[in-house]
Amino acid sequence: MNNPTTAFAATRSIPGLRRSPAMIIAGAALIVAGVLVSVGLYTGLRQTHEVIVVAAPVIRGERIERADLATAHVSHDPALTPVSADLMNDIVGQYALADLTPGTFLAGQAVGSRISPQSGQAEVGVALGNGEYPDDGLMPGDQVLLVAVPDTVESATQTEAYNAVIASIGTPSADRSITVTVLIDSAHAARAAQLAALDRLSLVLSAREK
Repeated sequence: MNNPTTAFAATRSIPGLRRSPAMIIAGAALIVAGVLVSVGLYTGLRQTHEVIVVAAPVIRGERIERADLATAHVSHDPALTPVSADLMNDIVGQYALADLTPGTFLAGQAVGSRISPQSGQAEVGVALGNGEYPDDGLMPGDQVLLVAVPDTVESATQTEAYNAVIASIGTPSADRSITVTVLIDSAHAARAAQLAALDRLSLVLSAREK
């Protein structure tokens, strides 16, 4: 007959039944690490930052005013790249490079400086009344043709026109008249300015970048 005391001692001496202090510490460390990761994820989801949103419609080419923008607090999301509210002063005064829709985040690529003249070009301001430009509007970058309106019946058979590019567009008035700034070859700038001052220019859209 086996001695119970001997059997009990043998059982306690079997390797692996007693956990080492190192294993206990390692297990505890894993538990703590898991808790910290969970807390970090939860905290990250709860963190918000202030961004710029569009408050009023802005047509491509229009100058952005402070009243066109607002701010909102949103949770951090790597998939979203709105402009930080800290850049509000930098955004105001720039131009919309795309139509801005109220209630949407403002994206950095949707704003920028207006088109500037290059070497050999000049800027000319042209006031256009209703019917003197396309009904579907104009956008910066549009390639246009400035057509001189004949001042007499005799000169109606002579076509005078100049290629130009829209640099910026003013806000249309109630009667749909607008003022646009165009980039034109320096050699034709003086003549175009003269015709514009006489209100003898009409504008034809030639091409538009998509």
